[in-house]
Amino acid sequence: MTAFAPIARNYNPLVKTKILFATLLTLALFTAGYAQTLDKAKLDQFFDRLAEKNKAMGSLTIAKDGNVLYTRAMGYSQINGTEKKPLTAASRFRLGSITKMFTATMILELVEEGKLKLTDTLDKFFPQIPNAGKITIAQILSHRSGIPNVRREHDAQIKVSTIPMAKNEMLALIVKATPDFEPDTKHQYSNSGYFILGLILEKVTGKPYDRALEERIASNFKSRVWQSLHSTPRKTR
Repeated sequence: MTAFAPIARNYNPLVKTKILFATLLTLALFTAGYAQTLDKAKLDQFFDRLAEKNKAMGSLTIAKDGNVLYTRAMGYSQINGTEKKPLTAASRFRLGSITKMFTATMILELVEEGKLKLTDTLDKFFPQIPNAGKITIAQILSHRSGIPNVRREHDAQIKVSTIPMAKNEMLALIVKATPDFEPDTKHQYSNSGYFILGLILEKVTGKPYDRALEERIASNFKSRVWQSLHSTPRKTR
């Protein structure tokens, strides 16, 4: 399976912090899987430092064999003026952009299977989208397509961002929107671009996104976890 992420050429302090944060989490998960004990004091020290500098906000849990080894929450779940509600380990989060990594993985699997090419242009699937003939799959993956983020027109009486939107409605907004820039001339984060990738995934596989996700990601992950649990020798005391 291939992973994909755009390369950041100029690292600022926030990017460095994110990289350090991701590295530490990777090490922590590795430790949880292979070491007898977890250095909770060092993890606490690290997260305390991040919290003091306002460099991170979120919660995490490290578990092994169904047992929680470490839990930590930082920052706030809600900020309303001067009122701040702290995050806890029980706080729930919106799905947000977590699906982007799954979408990118499945698109790249289709590339490996010969069902897609990174050089395929968008007009192969949605010719009605502006610049479709110049936008490639690779550019959408790396947020270099110029496809703008779209949303319903603002309504003072309704919080439009919380109302579910049909796929056809979302696509119609993208078709009507003006591109932010010419393809491959800039980098700009695009939720709409990844929405389009999800539609392409459905067209190529002939399956709804959730079914493709279950078959290509979730079931594969469950299988690997099962194999790991049943193939790793357990130490006897």
